Amino acid sequence: MRRKVILLTALLAGALLSGCGQAAAQTPAQTAETEEKELVNELNNELETETDLKSAVQDNTAEPEETEKGTQAQEPVPEQKDDGVRWQDFVADMGMGWNLGNTFDAIDCSGLSDELDYEGAWLPGSTKTTKEMISLVKEQGFRTIRIPVSWHNHVDITTDENGRQVYTISEAWMGRVREVVDYCYDEGLYVVINIHHDDNKDKRFIYPTAECQEQSINYITQIWTQIATEFADYDLHLIFEVVNEVRLSGTDDEWTPDTLNSQEAQRIINTYSQAGVDAIRAVDSGYNASRFIMCTGYAGSLYSYKNQVLPTDKGGYPNRIMVSTHPYSPYFFCMDVSENSKSVFDEQVQNDVKEVFRVINQQWTSKDVPVVISEWGTILKADNEESRKEHASYYVNQAVTACKDSAGETVQIPCILWDNGSVADVTKGETFGYLDRQNVTWFDQGYVDAIIDACNGED
Repeated sequence: MRRKVILLTALLAGALLSGCGQAAAQTPAQTAETEEKELVNELNNELETETDLKSAVQDNTAEPEETEKGTQAQEPVPEQKDDGVRWQDFVADMGMGWNLGNTFDAIDCSGLSDELDYEGAWLPGSTKTTKEMISLVKEQGFRTIRIPVSWHNHVDITTDENGRQVYTISEAWMGRVREVVDYCYDEGLYVVINIHHDDNKDKRFIYPTAECQEQSINYITQIWTQIATEFADYDLHLIFEVVNEVRLSGTDDEWTPDTLNSQEAQRIINTYSQAGVDAIRAVDSGYNASRFIMCTGYAGSLYSYKNQVLPTDKGGYPNRIMVSTHPYSPYFFCMDVSENSKSVFDEQVQNDVKEVFRVINQQWTSKDVPVVISEWGTILKADNEESRKEHASYYVNQAVTACKDSAGETVQIPCILWDNGSVADVTKGETFGYLDRQNVTWFDQGYVDAIIDACNGED
């Protein structure tokens, strides 16, 4: 029997979320654009390597005058409801987080006799998730676990009487996702689940172009209807994230949010966010009306705000739409393994981190839009053990001190560490392994200590 932990509103409003200030003025969600437009240019250039182009997104530092053009005033939602849960308190209680990466998000694997083997297909030793792993994450001091989930390899595709494709999620896959969610609930953790790698360049499920828009909305709506139904009775500890890093995969625009093509793609992604929120709220049972929902901009870029519009939220509870962003910043320090990379934590690196939180504060939190950094971290290099701990401490310190709401109250930005389980080859990048899942211990205890200490205000 599924374990259902009920979060009492009184706990969120009172003892559980202690030390909070006065309620801020709250601004309801924005209206998403729904008008379809044709893309300005053909999207036909092949991406040479993901890592080379991803730097454009991570190192794109916005000028102050440009950021003035961002988030607009939001339309009010009629008949707002109040369950006593303040968004400022909610994000503070989420604390620091950890990603169960390269696990349920594994896709397109060959040679598997059982679809449940996808869970370990991208990990050393084909390791499956255990309660012991989740307990260790909790014991370390993390309070949120993000479980990225790819669904398209686990759906039965049929056609209805109108010729529309119908996507039915495998009971076995849904059941295993639920089982791991329950591991987290047993530890009293917050949990994020999403649609992760269903936006492949083959364009069969989700892709941000006008010709794929109707199909993508159909897919997003059906998948979220099933997920919201399955998890309806899970309380506000469960957070839904509509999509991950939807982008123009396989093109030169893939990791660059400011091209004409990617700007148009962002406007289409706005409609995908709206479709996901509408599907979740339409499952009118359990906690779906009041559940917090995360929406991600183009490619997860911090700078997608320039064309991002948050959905209208028909649930009626204010400030339940959260911005999800992935600032691996600065890129040359956090991800790059080329000759341009850098391993020294210095003033330049600090300034780039400060810029991340300046943008977050100016564009979102100061307008009472909650923000979650749902992916971040620094790869393991041959010479950066100490410097990446310094970076982690500084990054988290900024996350808990640098941003304010519209009333001037300091608000925390939850930061969910990206962990793909890999420490294999420091020369090739993507070595975001922090938890040794085979041995259920930390690869670098000092690194995760630095994160939690900084969150707790310790040196």
